[in-house]
Amino acid sequence: MKKMSKVFLILFVLILMTGCGNGDKEEKLVCTTVENEDEMMIEQVISMTYKNDQLNHMTMEANSKITDATVQENWEDFKEFMDKDNQEFDKEGVRLKVEADDQNYEYRTILDIDVLNANEEVLKEQGFEGLKEDNSTLEESKKIAEQDGAICVVK
Repeated sequence: MKKMSKVFLILFVLILMTGCGNGDKEEKLVCTTVENEDEMMIEQVISMTYKNDQLNHMTMEANSKITDATVQENWEDFKEFMDKDNQEFDKEGVRLKVEADDQNYEYRTILDIDVLNANEEVLKEQGFEGLKEDNSTLEESKKIAEQDGAICVVK
């Protein structure tokens, strides 16, 4: 009987260890906003990955689509204007990528932040000073984003 109890105990411990993983809970909060103006539509998607309710990764995508024919005629000027403010870079946990679709008149920026490894000075340069110290939970971030008009989903 003691052997049987040991076997069950070992099985129970193994099930707990494998079934529960290492205790890390990872969730992703995805918030979207869409603004329609006379000349363009701007869609912003922010994805925030939380591990044990601590933000560890964030991606912000902004897609500007020109919808007005007059502005489309000046697409090259628009791209040049946008490029001045959006220089691609990849440094110390923060990366900005820019894509322009000349056929569909879309300009897209993707800011990717490895929050845990990002350099504070680089974060400050991009307007994210204090991001590493922000202790907002996923639910708190979701509530704030929804109050600002975003539609949020937890994945």
